[in-house]
Amino acid sequence: MNIPDFSRMPKLNLSAGQGRINTTDDEVFDNVSRNIRRGLSQVRPFDPNPHNALLVCGGPSLNETEEALVRAHWDGGKVVTVNGAYQWCIDRNIRPSAAIMLDAREFNARFLEADVPGCRYLLGSQCHARAFEICRDRETFIWHACSLGQREVDLLNDYYFGRFYPVDIGVTVGIRALTLLRLLGFQNQEIFGLDSCYLDRQHHAYAQPENNADQCVEVWLRPEGGDHLAQRFVCAAWHIAQYFDFLEFVRDRGDKVNLQVHGSGMIATTLRTGYTLQMAKEQAGCIAGTLATSNPKPPQ
Repeated sequence: MNIPDFSRMPKLNLSAGQGRINTTDDEVFDNVSRNIRRGLSQVRPFDPNPHNALLVCGGPSLNETEEALVRAHWDGGKVVTVNGAYQWCIDRNIRPSAAIMLDAREFNARFLEADVPGCRYLLGSQCHARAFEICRDRETFIWHACSLGQREVDLLNDYYFGRFYPVDIGVTVGIRALTLLRLLGFQNQEIFGLDSCYLDRQHHAYAQPENNADQCVEVWLRPEGGDHLAQRFVCAAWHIAQYFDFLEFVRDRGDKVNLQVHGSGMIATTLRTGYTLQMAKEQAGCIAGTLATSNPKPPQ
């Protein structure tokens, strides 16, 4: 992994609403307490399957990778969207197989207004009640991010008698979705629109005015031993939090999931430059080995 150089960037408070939970703890707790009593089936573990999950997030690179997404969908990949990427896909006649939501704020419910027959709706227990009301007559399942830690775990233990499945790692729904899909048995995941940066001054592939006032900083990706591959990115605090959460996911569970990240965002660039440097090292090793073999030492 090649970590961006944060040494010269302004200090950002990742716990002040932009990088961490954007709703008060009490609101989240009340949402969870109410929603677990709706009688919905929980998302539960499934055995690994051979299918390819196409996770569609809302980053700006989504518009540049639309053709690749359509091809992967035609090849049999199952489209799973988060937040506004759900409507983005519908507008392009790309049928979602599932829609995931995590955010506890009421305005996010608007992303689910269109009903897609056959789509499954996977709502985090901390989502606002309006999201659950919109999905009342749909095939809806509940899952648990446990964002509040032990306080929420105790609540869930009491209600489910200890039989629930925490979906941990990550602040954003995009990162949580990686674990959620693996829980459902998807070992192969192609990811679209998970950028963790602005592209062409856009924070999403669609209008989301709630993020227009986000504080931004300049970040440089400077791979060790690859200064010629350095790239500049502009990020909000939640982008940076998401980036490090992705690295944590790869370190903790990268051996359990085959990931392919599309686009020109900071996450895809990190993986791509890391692969480029690794291939260069392997090729250099092969050349050195060939030279050593073709130029043996003279006999003593």
